Amino acid sequence: MEFKSSDAVFKDKNCFVDDMKRFMCDEAARFTTGGNEAASASIDEFAERGVRFSIEKNKRAIKEQKQAIKELDAKKEELLKTEMESIHPSEKEVSGGDSSSSYSSSEKDSKENKESSSHQASEKEKELDSKKEKAKKEKSKEAKKAGAKTAVANLLKAKAEMSNDLVGNKVTGDALKDGNTGMMKLLTHALNPMTYMKKLVAYIGAAIAPYILAFMAIASVVLIIVMFIFSILQPLQEIGNAITNFLSMFTSTEEFVDESMSQTKIDEILAGISADDTQRAVVSYALSKVGCEYDQSNRTGGSSFDCSSLAYYAWEAAGVDISFGGRYPPTAAEEARMLNARGYSLGSMDLQPGDLIFYGGRGNGRYMGIYHVAIYVGNGMAVEALNETYGVVYQRLRTQNAIMVCRPNG
Repeated sequence: MEFKSSDAVFKDKNCFVDDMKRFMCDEAARFTTGGNEAASASIDEFAERGVRFSIEKNKRAIKEQKQAIKELDAKKEELLKTEMESIHPSEKEVSGGDSSSSYSSSEKDSKENKESSSHQASEKEKELDSKKEKAKKEKSKEAKKAGAKTAVANLLKAKAEMSNDLVGNKVTGDALKDGNTGMMKLLTHALNPMTYMKKLVAYIGAAIAPYILAFMAIASVVLIIVMFIFSILQPLQEIGNAITNFLSMFTSTEEFVDESMSQTKIDEILAGISADDTQRAVVSYALSKVGCEYDQSNRTGGSSFDCSSLAYYAWEAAGVDISFGGRYPPTAAEEARMLNARGYSLGSMDLQPGDLIFYGGRGNGRYMGIYHVAIYVGNGMAVEALNETYGVVYQRLRTQNAIMVCRPNG
């Protein structure tokens, strides 16, 4: 009874939620081979499915409201038509009586009926308009819910992909090759002739349309020829890189952008993320430099960058000095060392726009073997000064070899 009468309240639920999630991951890890990262990925994937199932309910509600609005419009149109017919009666009705007295009486009754009908029609119109406005508000509410849930589902998917990639992390030291995931990875695996044979048999068994079968057969022949040519001209280690570059021509521009962005496109990306003013300043600066050249010798010129100078100037644009008084862009390894020493590193599950993702693990003599840094934009996308071939690009966040995440204003 004493507890019930007290004023104690739980002011912050985040700590409890975070601790509960860590506890669940630790417990789930007892039954998995990948440890906490694999357990976390499983939880995120399960949560994503739940959110997307909820989105479908919102979509059905939107369809129902659209149908209701359509029906209300039809009723209103029918009501207006009936009202017009009552105001303008047919010629037969007007000339139906013979005597002037009966006509006068009929005219009086008709006038009263018209006024009564007009009043009733007006009331019904107001009622229909009220129902229509309510349906529109409900539709807008469901659409906002669906949009917010979609953003959450995409974030959960990105987190699950990062956790899964960290479980099977293999270091090569090649920033482009280490990012060979998603659609690019599927296409690279498709170069294996046995993979095509299995898919071809499956498609035939499922009675896929002949046009699709013809396309797959032609693609199989072309890819086998490409593999044969590269196997003759280059060592085995270079074949994978050459095929990856060849297949990059068929990837979506939404997944990999190496040309300059318009301000309209930048504003569209910023509108789709949840960020404070500092984070928006960092992301906006980074996106404005997409398409710039990669040049380590002229990394401070403002028109060309390497990975660490892009991260430095992006945060400088938001008023944060990640050189901590040096006033000059440090290397990626040195940025990671200083940020980690000052307590700005965090768990990968807490990614927010503007966060810096550091890649390492190779024996280069630097802090934690770090050799690269990227800037997280949001919705699973990032900006980074990739290499001399591509320059500054906007693409899906690469998670292979990601060993540290830092938030300079955290």
